[in-house]
Amino acid sequence: MKQIALCTVLLLQGAVAYAAGADAPNAFAQPSERYLLQFAKPGEKVFVYERYDAKGALFQRDAATLISPVKVPSATERVINGVTYRLRGLAACPKPKITYKTQEWDCTKAAQDYEGGIYNDRASVVLCKTLVLQSRKGEPDAVSCFSLVGAGNANDPYNVAYDDDEMVFFNMAAIGRNKDGKSLRPDLEHSADLGGQFQE
Repeated sequence: MKQIALCTVLLLQGAVAYAAGADAPNAFAQPSERYLLQFAKPGEKVFVYERYDAKGALFQRDAATLISPVKVPSATERVINGVTYRLRGLAACPKPKITYKTQEWDCTKAAQDYEGGIYNDRASVVLCKTLVLQSRKGEPDAVSCFSLVGAGNANDPYNVAYDDDEMVFFNMAAIGRNKDGKSLRPDLEHSADLGGQFQE
């Protein structure tokens, strides 16, 4: 029953995301399938990196072929084309063990299994967005990442996988707080509440 409920929640999340997906560059909104499809290339996996300024305007965009599998060292770290990125405002694995695939898993290994499957098996376009205008040596950019998954047909329609949201929903990452206790990711609080029901 819990498995059916989980599938229903994920489907509902997908439907909401589809309705709210942005067709134009946006620093904070989840992109639509249409937006990601403009970067797709037949037979290639593409990585798109967008930098936004403090006003939320697109500052720079780079697109390149994914030359190697995406690595997932932790629930909040991604290594893409040899560069390390960190999911914005999230802390990895608040608990060492979580419920995943109806079993108890090591949190990091569960994140590697889930996101590795999306990035390396399902995605045709990977988009990461940051508010960092210039990277600092030795300090990973804080990002939010999305993947275009699916084959675009009736059996396997396109969908947008939202890495940050998935990590929070599955309790693989916790939302950080500032020194006043305010959420660093208020946009993900609802997913945290929904996902927490499946970890009890």
